Amino acid sequence: MRRTIEVGLLLSTEGTYKSVGRNALAGATHALAQINGNPSYDFVLRATHLNPRGVLHRYSEGAVELMQSGVRHIFGTTTSASRKEIIPDLEQNAGLLWYACPYEGFESSEHVLYLGGCPNQTLIPLLRYALQTFGKRAVLLGSNYSWGWESNRVAREVLEVAGAEVLLERYIHLDATPFSELIQTLLAERPAFILNNLIGKSSYAFLQQLDAACNSVGWSLPVLSCNLTEAELSDVGDLRSLRVLSCGPFFEEVAPAFSQQQHMLHGVCSISHFYTGMYVALHLFARALEQCGSDDPDRICRYVYDHPQDSVFGSLAIAERNNHSSQPCHIAELRAGRFVVLHSEARPLPADPYLTATDLSEFQRLRAVAPVPRLRIVK
Repeated sequence: MRRTIEVGLLLSTEGTYKSVGRNALAGATHALAQINGNPSYDFVLRATHLNPRGVLHRYSEGAVELMQSGVRHIFGTTTSASRKEIIPDLEQNAGLLWYACPYEGFESSEHVLYLGGCPNQTLIPLLRYALQTFGKRAVLLGSNYSWGWESNRVAREVLEVAGAEVLLERYIHLDATPFSELIQTLLAERPAFILNNLIGKSSYAFLQQLDAACNSVGWSLPVLSCNLTEAELSDVGDLRSLRVLSCGPFFEEVAPAFSQQQHMLHGVCSISHFYTGMYVALHLFARALEQCGSDDPDRICRYVYDHPQDSVFGSLAIAERNNHSSQPCHIAELRAGRFVVLHSEARPLPADPYLTATDLSEFQRLRAVAPVPRLRIVK
């Protein structure tokens, strides 16, 4: 008889970023079905899902509830605010969080395995591409919490190295949706691109309203993101004038066979990097658990440090010095309802969460380089 190992899923399926949480939960649920259906494992994973509904204090309450019931491994949280909220609880209860969302860097906890991209794996390659392609007049937008603040701070520093101009920097409350005044300012400033670090409902409303305004004046404006994925395209809707680019470790086009397999097994669902992040995290945990024979977090971490694992992201290595994983990097553009990959880094990028080893000299060279015109065929 197989033993049962308890795990926790802490993901909001209601609230402003519910689409992301639901997609991550689907990835976790599908991974659990595959793991528990594998007869070579001498265990089954029994998951308890708690839904904080996007309310910050409920993440802490949920994490404590899970760990007091015997859970040692929690998969989830979405925002940086929710991750930071539960780190003290993880420390006090010897728990481990498997965090698979992109975030703004400048953090390293012994109680978190960071399986999403940090700025040197997402934001910096995206800015390099934008400066070379679109120009050097930028607008920085963000939701009013650590993701927006820190992402835009890093972006500003990189843009300054490149000799670019930040025309405007604004922060918007979560759930805020009126953008008419801001959009009029943007139309007047005519930036080369916008870096959009809004999340959830605010991001969708901004994109829809900006697209309508740009369409009315015949302007195609690039809008960049490090967190917009396939999971949210139904919320965004059809866009006619914006060039929406996103950067991350996974898009459906990168691994179509995996996406098709998941659709065959589980029906139609979005296969975003929020989905694959949770899917990969649970499979990594299961393989480590099989080898360790125990769900002791220290033993699990030691195993994943010493044994890079094949995954839909490629070979995934987690560094002991900072608990972050290497990541592939792809830049894709939204076209006709799907992301089309424009650029991929040559190899997976080791994480540099504090940007102490990241070479920004390439941005200094961009000071004297004009963007290369790129023809775009519209069908």
